[in-house]
Amino acid sequence: MKKKQLLFALGALSMLLCATACSTGSGSSTTTKSESKSSEKDDDTSSKEDTEDTDKDDEDDKDKKKEADSGDDKEDKNKSSKDSQDLSMAVPGYAVGEVPPVPIPDVPDLSVMENPEAKITLNDTKKLSSVPGITITPVKVENGTIVSGNTSVQLDENGGGQYTDGNKTVQTDGDGTGQYVTDDITIQKNADGSGQYIDNKREITLQVHSDGSGQYSDGIKDVVFQIDSDGSGQYVDSANEVRVVVMSNDYTSYTAPDIRILHRTDGSGYYKNEKLDLKVENDGKGSCVIKHGSKTVTVDAKPLGKPGVFSKLKPVPAIPAIEANSVLITLDSGVLFDVDKYNIRPDAYEVLTNLADILKEADIKKFQIDGHTDSDASDEHNQVLSENRAASVKNFLAEHGVTAEISTKGYGESRPVATNETAEGKQKNRRVEIIIPAF
Repeated sequence: MKKKQLLFALGALSMLLCATACSTGSGSSTTTKSESKSSEKDDDTSSKEDTEDTDKDDEDDKDKKKEADSGDDKEDKNKSSKDSQDLSMAVPGYAVGEVPPVPIPDVPDLSVMENPEAKITLNDTKKLSSVPGITITPVKVENGTIVSGNTSVQLDENGGGQYTDGNKTVQTDGDGTGQYVTDDITIQKNADGSGQYIDNKREITLQVHSDGSGQYSDGIKDVVFQIDSDGSGQYVDSANEVRVVVMSNDYTSYTAPDIRILHRTDGSGYYKNEKLDLKVENDGKGSCVIKHGSKTVTVDAKPLGKPGVFSKLKPVPAIPAIEANSVLITLDSGVLFDVDKYNIRPDAYEVLTNLADILKEADIKKFQIDGHTDSDASDEHNQVLSENRAASVKNFLAEHGVTAEISTKGYGESRPVATNETAEGKQKNRRVEIIIPAF
């Protein structure tokens, strides 16, 4: 009995242990499966987050690229706007921030006078000569070269003596002094170059002192020069309402209808054009303020160069002027072209159209156009630029009905008429010359 009870207890214990083992295994398996599902879920979540992060990064990159492209577009627009603004903020023919030099007129050369029978006279060209930057002068051309009347009176082997023929009296002492008198002309010349020249027919009077100072007046053109020995003085062209004043230790100024230019000795100055509603003012300390209408900009700018002064008066001619056989029209390049360009600016069309009308009315058959530059840039560059500018003027005149035979030539910087050491000198050298036979 006891043995059967013992066996029964052992069997029950064995069953209990088996049940416990099965229960533990099942719980372990459930836990593992749950953990696996949890891990898979975590992996899915992580993968989804990684994908979202990647998508977000791609979107950020796209946004950044879009912003960069937008910035580039904005920069391009600003640059385009700036270029457009630069063009409108510049004085015609000059770079942004540049104040043009004051144009300094010269006393006309009395050694050459125009022939009243010429096809084109100074009176015919008044419309052109009233434009700042354009000068028109009677000249004598021999073998393609412009010459002046530099002959002198020689009456005996020593150059002295006296000669009278009707209403003409010539007296010279052989040392440069002497007199020349006719009904219309009186010349008194001293050895030191001083003296006076009076031409009643042309209403011209010149009084020169030994130091180069003096006065010049032209009653027909209504022009007066008053020049001191240090280059100060004033020029008044009443017919065209132009005045140039030089105060050698202070400033040089130019005043014309709608335009005023001022250069001070401290490097400051300004250009003002009422017609364009434009003012360019240099403070002489490295900066320039430009106002155009409602716009205002400030740019870096070097101080202005030394203000220009008048040239001293030349000695009184010994004899009356020789007769011109041509007319020389000189156009400052700034009147026609932008800086370093050869395309004619639209605002210069009127000037060249007026010239075309004059040439057609005078029925000029043949003439020459020469281009010149200053010494900036290389010889090769200046040569090509001068040729292209002369050709541009020729093409414009031909397109506006001028049928004359026109020859062109570029001289680059090889034929300066003034020094290239000053802004004023460079301005005179940058020019287009048109030589028109007067007969």
